Amino acid sequence: SLYKIADKLYDKKDLIDKFLYKKLTGMFNIKDSLVIYDLSNTYFEGRKANSTLARYGRSKEKRNDCKQVVFTGVINAQGFIRYSRIYEGNTPDVSTLEDMIKDLKAHSDTISDKVVVMDAGFASEENLEYLTGQHLKYVCVSRKQIKNYHINPNAPVYTVKDKRDNPIELQVFAPEGYSDTWMYVKSDQKRIKEQSMADKIFIRFEEELISLSNGLDKKGTTKKIEKVWERIGRLKEKYRLVSGRYSIEAEANNGIATRVTWQRKETEKTSTTDHGVYFIRTNIEKSNEIQLWNVYNTVREVEATFRCLKTDLQLRPVHHQKDERIESHLYLAMLAYQLVNTIRYLLKENGIISDWRNIVRIMNTQSIQSIIFNNETKKFCVRKPSKPIKEALDIYQATNTKSMVPDKKKYVVYH
Repeated sequence: SLYKIADKLYDKKDLIDKFLYKKLTGMFNIKDSLVIYDLSNTYFEGRKANSTLARYGRSKEKRNDCKQVVFTGVINAQGFIRYSRIYEGNTPDVSTLEDMIKDLKAHSDTISDKVVVMDAGFASEENLEYLTGQHLKYVCVSRKQIKNYHINPNAPVYTVKDKRDNPIELQVFAPEGYSDTWMYVKSDQKRIKEQSMADKIFIRFEEELISLSNGLDKKGTTKKIEKVWERIGRLKEKYRLVSGRYSIEAEANNGIATRVTWQRKETEKTSTTDHGVYFIRTNIEKSNEIQLWNVYNTVREVEATFRCLKTDLQLRPVHHQKDERIESHLYLAMLAYQLVNTIRYLLKENGIISDWRNIVRIMNTQSIQSIIFNNETKKFCVRKPSKPIKEALDIYQATNTKSMVPDKKKYVVYH
């Protein structure tokens, strides 16, 4: 059965991963220098009471009501998975990096020429020091939003465009107290989005405060001053991104709250210059803006990989009950993805940029029609494939696959 085959494949995971990756990089003559690392998770339906893998954690799908399992992927710039790992659902991003480096050493002849590209979730100061100690280069988004930094006003500012033709400003600088190189990145489109999100959170926080204040005049609501402060504390925790920007007071009479007031701090009302600004860090010597930007944007390949795994290959939700079935199920999806990415890579090499869902949609236009009719002694069967549309023919040619040409085949069966 499929389950038994998946279990056997998972038992040989290391051997299969090494063989596949070596075969794929050799087949396409891929230069193996970038190591893109990221983490995702997938959730379960059901309680999963006896599972050691399924745990409640920070869900990327916002399914915090479900237990989940975490999986990591080490992927090259072309989107091929070098290897993967599965962790308990409450595993923090930052704690998985050392395992990745150990696996990288086990799967590589040398790691001294590798550049590790990762998102902010992994970029703690301890992890960056660890990578430097392992003689590895890194490019990552900074976890810190430094405030007091100085950029030379006479230095050139480089401008690139995103996929929607929006401008993004780039400038390399060296902040005090850090040994690595930083790059200032400013996006007006990101600023507009972040400001809009911040405004919505401010509005929701104030609506909750208004509801709390209005409830003091209604029957059956919390009025004891201690309980009111507890509610205020919970609201501050819920909206911790903005609550620190408010001064909140609660007035009381004989231990009963009579009024709740709040005021947004004046210094914070105009503090919007940080919106749309983030920083990329690297220990690559003599790095420039365009080089760093191009290297960092290979992270998009990881995002596309996980999106394909979860959506196109239906990795979520997981319905298995046994942990060993969970692991083999996820690994089977990883193997399926390697086939998917091989096809997509061949298509991209021939100028066809399509996601897997669109490729499937195009190829589903192909069909085989069968016409069957009988007489007294014979059964006639005529099978004829449909004529491929242009997009399907392009895919056949790009993958060097024989197309389903409209060739009739007739079968005669004697009674």
